[in-house]
Amino acid sequence: MTATKSRASRTAKNADHFPDSRGTILVADDSLTVLRLIDRTLRDSGYQVILADDGRKAVDIAIESQPDMIVLDINMPELDGYGVCHELLAHQRWDRSPPVVFLTRDDAPHLTTRGNQLGAFLSKPTEPDRLLATVGRLIRRKQSAL
Repeated sequence: MTATKSRASRTAKNADHFPDSRGTILVADDSLTVLRLIDRTLRDSGYQVILADDGRKAVDIAIESQPDMIVLDINMPELDGYGVCHELLAHQRWDRSPPVVFLTRDDAPHLTTRGNQLGAFLSKPTEPDRLLATVGRLIRRKQSAL
């Protein structure tokens, strides 16, 4: 996953150089296949995308780049999705306004509840149209709250 790491670092540093994008979205998932699919889907729709292949990298990148939204796998190495949210919410430099879309293969009522508290919950595999509709709705809600 070296390619993801270097691309994520490069993208995080250049996120402010895309004024025409619809917003910057951090995508964190330990599956390279999922990262590539979501990256392509979001980029093709005009979003700037930053990639992380584990939870620890996601926290570091999020603090540095302050994305407009996070698409977050719950089950990841190093730090799971819940841990990512916990660390971000406790960090003094975190904005707290970016919504989180939780992605996981698991399905339980608490996931929907937690997802609704922080943004949304989508089960894997998620259709690109459903992902884009959810992302668009949450980005618009965030922008109208500003």
